[in-house]
Amino acid sequence: MIKDMEPRRLKSGIPSGDFVVKGGVGGYKVSVWSHDIRAFMTDQVDENIGDGLGMGTWIQIGPKFLLDHPPGYELREAVRDFLQQIGVRGDWPIRITRIDVAIDLLGMDMDDQDIQLWREGWVGRSGVSSIYINPRTGMLETINIGSRKSAIFLRIYDKVAQAVAEGDIEYWRDVWNGYSGPVTRVEWEVKPKRGGFKEFEEFNHLCELLVVSLLNYLVEWGRACNPNRDDMNNRRWEASEFWKQVLSVAEDWGNGINWPTSRMGKEFKGISESYLRGVAGTVSGAMARLNPENPSLFNMLSNLDEYGLGLRKIQKDAESKAEIIIRS
Repeated sequence: MIKDMEPRRLKSGIPSGDFVVKGGVGGYKVSVWSHDIRAFMTDQVDENIGDGLGMGTWIQIGPKFLLDHPPGYELREAVRDFLQQIGVRGDWPIRITRIDVAIDLLGMDMDDQDIQLWREGWVGRSGVSSIYINPRTGMLETINIGSRKSAIFLRIYDKVAQAVAEGDIEYWRDVWNGYSGPVTRVEWEVKPKRGGFKEFEEFNHLCELLVVSLLNYLVEWGRACNPNRDDMNNRRWEASEFWKQVLSVAEDWGNGINWPTSRMGKEFKGISESYLRGVAGTVSGAMARLNPENPSLFNMLSNLDEYGLGLRKIQKDAESKAEIIIRS
């Protein structure tokens, strides 16, 4: 019985038929692996600890499995077959808690990246949060943007160095059609529920079209730019050469699908025609009242600034409210 196995044996792995049984994490006692798809399992289920208090089976699907089984019907059937083979019976609902989307830039050497340019030229809600330089080689290996706890977390890293460390470089060279030079990976980690990507919460809805629409959103969520000291509006800054390559790959992969997904989903009803009419009426009324001789948006903002309610205050308040809206 698994419960009688020594932790040491579970840590190294116990072969069982076509699978390997290992230890678990985060409340899950054991995990069952088949190459890079794995299921974490526990006895802390509703039947044992109370209705609504239990944990379900936690499935992790790796990139190799996804390459063999693209998102859609084929992936759903492959996951169901895996679950049945390890003894999970029945048609249970499956929800997505995290989805990773990655672009590999062949010929792009991570060590050629200008760290200062990334710090000053990154345009987006999140900024560069950490940088990893290999202590042995002194070479730049990873740039992290944002937090792993947030809805979107971005990593730019040396994929070759990671693959060599994990022992699967030959597999990836086969994926790259024999290419053996430097490869930089741009990888977003997305938490659908936290980020409001409602269409991605249901595993049965996942398909390549949705993944492409998510990528279209992500490449504009934040981008690396060339800072322009003469333009205070960084949204107008030109994308860096690195990010132009990211955009080019995303466009090629999309194959004509150029619309981004929505973070609010189809159920979002926060903006109606009456709401927009109310906003327009309030703004036009303020323009007229604050400067009846020369009503304009510029004059309105200038007058508001005199009362400590200028554009900077409005922007700060808007960002705080947006955080609430995204999580509501």
